[in-house]
Amino acid sequence: MKPVRTAGTVILAALVLGSAAWLAQARPGQEQTVSRAYVGHESDADMKGFIAHYPAAAGSRLDDCQTCHRGGVKGTDTEREYSPCGYCHLLEYPNPKYATGVPKTAADTLNAYGAAYKNAGRDRKAYEAVDGRDSDGDGTPNGVEIATLRNPGDPASRPGLPQAATVTLGWDAIRALPVHSQLMLMNATKEPTDDYVAYTGVRVIDLLSSAKIYLAGVTGITVFAPDGYSIDYSLEDIRSPFPSGVFYTGPSAFAGTERAFVKYPDEIPLGIKDGTTMPGEPWLILAYERDGRPLEPSTYEKGTGRLAGEGPYRLVKPQRDLMGDPKKPGRPDRSQKSKIYGDGWDFVPGMDHNAGACIRGACVIRVNPMPEGAEEYDWKNGWPLIGDKTIVIYGLGIR
Repeated sequence: MKPVRTAGTVILAALVLGSAAWLAQARPGQEQTVSRAYVGHESDADMKGFIAHYPAAAGSRLDDCQTCHRGGVKGTDTEREYSPCGYCHLLEYPNPKYATGVPKTAADTLNAYGAAYKNAGRDRKAYEAVDGRDSDGDGTPNGVEIATLRNPGDPASRPGLPQAATVTLGWDAIRALPVHSQLMLMNATKEPTDDYVAYTGVRVIDLLSSAKIYLAGVTGITVFAPDGYSIDYSLEDIRSPFPSGVFYTGPSAFAGTERAFVKYPDEIPLGIKDGTTMPGEPWLILAYERDGRPLEPSTYEKGTGRLAGEGPYRLVKPQRDLMGDPKKPGRPDRSQKSKIYGDGWDFVPGMDHNAGACIRGACVIRVNPMPEGAEEYDWKNGWPLIGDKTIVIYGLGIR
């Protein structure tokens, strides 16, 4: 399967505007057009109505909850809830760390276009009523924006602003790339354990090369999770291997006690002992297997709204010794939340806790710097890409 290049891309969504008693119907003589946008929720009537009224939008970037919904409120606690999915889920799964910008009703999760549609009656006639309005105030009527596949509720999306070109890589294409495996330490900041893990996937440098993206002028990449969370990685992270990790067996002496804080593989590779260098070169990789098993797909965790699972892909960054020589490997230490025992393995603030620099559910990669004058890919809602096992790459060098 070859990479697919597009000037705009398909994102399918995962949220409802709320329940509705009516169901949108196709025009007489027209085959019913069904949107996949809200599959899995109680009602997808709103987007069905939108697609029935604007059939050319089916399967496009507007076949998405972002057409009517917003993410978190800028300048508030919820600002980093970029995905409308995550912001809407706060209604069902309140997060105690948020005090400001929290939605109280479904109406609070609507963008300007969604609010206009709701206030116009939230039925088939409502689309006609708001078609000529400029809900997001960008100078273009809603209907014109929709016809050109621009978001009528986002002033940063408008006709005349070219969409960033993309490369789409599916599961088969990624699995066909050179395979790279590495045993490495995942040092966590707040989780109870650090883990020695064998990840298998593809080096990011090979992934970019397969998409015909070369590193001339590239300053790094930004990798997005399906909820819009992102981490930047430098050019050095991409083009060079990391220091070979060292295997420490010392913490295993605490097994079965409250001092235990490291998980070891069921089978330790032959020849690896305490203080020995782990085999192979560790790289920045897009992993799809952990200890020989496919990564569990990422989901919203019920009851918390947090991201659970790692896959189908996880961007994995090996550990460095940030306290001393960055060319040397790091080591395990206890959780920030753990007791202090004074045995040499307690939490070290300056340690490279690289597990926090590894993106669960990696699905979108931006090659930096972003070309001027182009509208960014819709990275705020990558959940449909999780189900499709797809990676979308956009930014510098993509045409």
